[in-house]
Amino acid sequence: MRLMGKAALVTGAGGGLGGAIAKRFAVEGASVLCADGDLAPAEATVAAITETGGTASAFTADVADAGDCAAQVAETIQRYGRIDIAVNNAGVAMHRLALDTSLEDWERVLRINLTGSFLTAQAAARHMVAQGSGRIIQIGSISGQRGNMGGIAYGASKAAVMHVCKVMAVELSGAGVMVNAIAPGPIETGISSHGPTRKQGYIDRIPTGNYGTVEAVANAALFLASDECQWITGHVLNVDGGYGGAGLAYDPAEISGGA
Repeated sequence: MRLMGKAALVTGAGGGLGGAIAKRFAVEGASVLCADGDLAPAEATVAAITETGGTASAFTADVADAGDCAAQVAETIQRYGRIDIAVNNAGVAMHRLALDTSLEDWERVLRINLTGSFLTAQAAARHMVAQGSGRIIQIGSISGQRGNMGGIAYGASKAAVMHVCKVMAVELSGAGVMVNAIAPGPIETGISSHGPTRKQGYIDRIPTGNYGTVEAVANAALFLASDECQWITGHVLNVDGGYGGAGLAYDPAEISGGA
């Protein structure tokens, strides 16, 4: 088991993506604190873990609240004696045109997606530095790398989350703490559901020709959380079917011997 003896905090663990990450970690031997703003779905994730012999507990935390950000880290340590892995997944999606985005909309998205993620990472990092090791995984988004219509607040928040990863990686690497991020491409996660026109638009631009799954992202998180991730820090791993790096696609018959 790749995470045996490790203690992990996963925020937003009641959702599709956070739940998948928590379950994957538990299968690999980690004890997981499943934090979420809504206790019931976090408890459902815990039930799924314990039914298969894993170790997990549920905790209510609102990452828009600075006190809760610190409390979920403290709870992980209280229950499991340490914190080895922190996955900052909790977030909110908002799709609204720039001219229709209010200050309240903007501040809410950044407070949850960016500030909450940073404060949780900061609280976890303080303990990890003291113990001389740790893994912090920030969940960004391909929307933070591309100018998607309707993604002004969400995209800005995720771009900043990924930048936080890079800065903290530089500052913490000497203490044995690796900080990386995952940028999922189009997947159905529970906080965002795409209509048929939008979904087809994505599929037409994804080289693999399909949406991703929460399990694909969970597998990437497992690698970044494991001891196999020894010399990787400050990296943003796109899990997106090639969407982020895709260029122009056209009929191969049109390709000649020229450039």
